[in-house]
Amino acid sequence: MDTQSLAAIGVTALLLGGGVGFVLADTGGGPPPAADSSTTPAADNATVSVGADATVERAPDEATVTVAAVGRGETADAARNDVSGDADAIRTELESEGATVTASRFTVRPEYDYRDGGRELLGYVAVHTVEAETSDVDSVGSLVDTAVDNGADRVEGISYSLSDETRAEARDKALTTAMERARGDATTLATAEDRSVGDAVTIGTSSGGQPVVRAEYATAADSGGETTIAPGPVTVEVSVQVTYELE
Repeated sequence: MDTQSLAAIGVTALLLGGGVGFVLADTGGGPPPAADSSTTPAADNATVSVGADATVERAPDEATVTVAAVGRGETADAARNDVSGDADAIRTELESEGATVTASRFTVRPEYDYRDGGRELLGYVAVHTVEAETSDVDSVGSLVDTAVDNGADRVEGISYSLSDETRAEARDKALTTAMERARGDATTLATAEDRSVGDAVTIGTSSGGQPVVRAEYATAADSGGETTIAPGPVTVEVSVQVTYELE
């Protein structure tokens, strides 16, 4: 009677927890060993996959100040004329303080009174927004004062960031730390299975090369009436996913 060989059956085991996967796979394609054999086939191409995060903080070395001059008038032209001189003065003085004006936006809109169930045109509002950048983060408070002294009616926002060079250095550090943590986690898992960690098979990062940047700041007025800004650190965050060979 003819006999039919049975193909070797691959075995896969998954241990899941904390975002970590552990995989053992027998990729052998030959027939099983004879019944009296004393050897057991080793698991080939076994891998362990882990994920790790890292965060690096750096003091901001760039800042952006956005201010606006507001004008009003019975007509759009009147509102525009009421604000144009202030915006020019703001831009000129900010540049004299060493800042670089990167954007200047102008809008005009009608202003209505909606009381008594109707709509009455009160006039027009013109807003000229000026955005300036500086690498001297300690001068931000002075820039705000300069803008206000020269006609700015409101501060639209202050943001802090990192220069390209500082950002790249911080991201490299974060990636190095994340990879160290990933190998450490992989080693712990492998040791639990009486294995050791080999080379990395695949490496990926979920940040896509763009670090997550956050910054906080506080404002206050000292006895001299000057605005002071206290920026918090800027954080760069990365996440890596790594698959290692098991030996």
